[in-house]
Amino acid sequence: MSAFDMTPFFFGPTERRLYGVYHPPAPAQRTAQQVLLCPPFGQEAVRVQLLHRLLADQLARQGIHVMRFDYHGTGESAGADADATLTEWCDDILTAHDELSRRTRAHSTTWLGSRLGGTLAMMASSMGKGTPERIVLWEPILDGPRYLHELGKAHAQHSFSPFIHAQRPAEQVKDEVLGFAVSETWIRQLQAVGAAQLNPTCAEVCVHIASQEGAVTLGLAKRLQARGVAWQHLNTPTRIDWFQEEARGSTVAPPELLRLLAFAATGAAA
Repeated sequence: MSAFDMTPFFFGPTERRLYGVYHPPAPAQRTAQQVLLCPPFGQEAVRVQLLHRLLADQLARQGIHVMRFDYHGTGESAGADADATLTEWCDDILTAHDELSRRTRAHSTTWLGSRLGGTLAMMASSMGKGTPERIVLWEPILDGPRYLHELGKAHAQHSFSPFIHAQRPAEQVKDEVLGFAVSETWIRQLQAVGAAQLNPTCAEVCVHIASQEGAVTLGLAKRLQARGVAWQHLNTPTRIDWFQEEARGSTVAPPELLRLLAFAATGAAA
């Protein structure tokens, strides 16, 4: 079986079917490690889809079991995006974790979350139903209200047309963000997201990847270290403008970023 083979499938309860893709490890390099990739939200998920696939292939070549998946109401999973909530997406991470573990029986697990996926991974890990050895956070959302403001600003910018609208739309998320519907519950839950409320639980280390460690991130790191959770920060090799419409943007998959994410997920150079 080639490391580039993939197995797409549906999993989870009948009333909440989720779509996943399993990347089996290269047989000659097979290890007891597994990595679950937790995607971001909306257009960000569209932009990193290629990167997640390439990362999964790279990790599989290193002998690691990898699984990608879509939250309920997103991608190929069942459900409507307008009905999604952050709490349910955390449950989806735990369901995906159980499914991957059932397939692999691996002894070491990494959750790698991009943007809001990193935030959800932290939230899910504190629910007491699944504890990974390692959590990797690629530019996680640590300030929900600020993120909502930036989403609203981007939506207003890209949805405004002087030939159609008399005035620029309000920079506030109401029921849609760049083509993706959101619920009042989703908005309310995101408004409550803050570094002080995040308590990720992992057995070994929490790895933070971003262009810099701001005061909010440093505060979170110190709080976790006081609880005995190891913290590591890695500088990302490139800055990404996340708040743009996919049609006007581009995919995100620079080789140096792939290498960094693979290293963060395993603790070993590719």
